[in-house]
Formats: sequence, structure tokens, C-alpha cells
Amino acid sequence: MRDWRALLPVALLIVVAGAQVTLARTAGLSPWKGGGFGMFSTTDDGGRRYVRIFVTAPERSEEISIAPSLENAARRAAVLPLDAQLSTLARLVVARERRYQRQVDAVRIQNWRIEYAPETLAATPHMTREFLYRVDPIPAPDR
Repeated sequence: MRDWRALLPVALLIVVAGAQVTLARTAGLSPWKGGGFGMFSTTDDGGRRYVRIFVTAPERSEEISIAPSLENAARRAAVLPLDAQLSTLARLVVARERRYQRQVDAVRIQNWRIEYAPETLAATPHMTREFLYRVDPIPAPDR
């Protein structure tokens, strides 16, 4: 009866490793995250990934810097660029822009990672994903 309990940690490790490898190959998860089973085989960690955020509206189209209030969400989106993470970041951008009375119709988020050439080790940024979030217009107040 005690034999199955000894296998529980092994089974849990296999499940976590399998999930991490699957997410790294299919969802763009950094191999350093989600269990860290790839940390010794790649330089693709969170420090070599970043997002660029662009805001568009009728009177503006510009890249915005990542405010301190958006840093955590931006880091999460860079490390695991799923629609849910990118939507959360886009909604936070929209809320921040509206707080400052700036109009926004769409938020475009680009995910980038730095890759290294095998022979020269030259660092080159590569865009890995682009996500567009269209903003619902704010309804006019009833008068």
C-alpha cells in the first residue's frame, strides 16, 4: 500500500516537466519558466524577452513606454505570450491611457526575444508574436 505513495513525487515531476515542455513548444513559454527544465539548455530566459506596446487612436499612433504600473503584466506577457496574458496587458494599457484622458482605439503588442548566432554569438532581436486588441468605445452618457 505504501508503494504508490513513493511514486507520487515522481509522477508529479513528470506531469510538471511534460506541461512545461508542451507550453514551451506550443505556447511560447520561456524554457526557464514553468518548472525551469530548460534553463541549462538555452539563453531564452525572461531577461532576453520583452514587449513593445503601440497605441492608436484618431489623433495618435505611437509606441508607449512601459510604465512601472505595467511592468509585471508586461513581464508575464513576454515570458508566456498567450492571448490571456496579452489581453490583460492591453486592458491595463487602455485603463491607464483613459486615466490620463488619452483616447485609445487599439493596442498592439509585439513580443520580442533576443537570439544569438551560433558561430559569432551576435545578438539579434526577433519578433515572435504580434497581438492586436481593439478597444470597445465608451458609450456616451445618457442626458
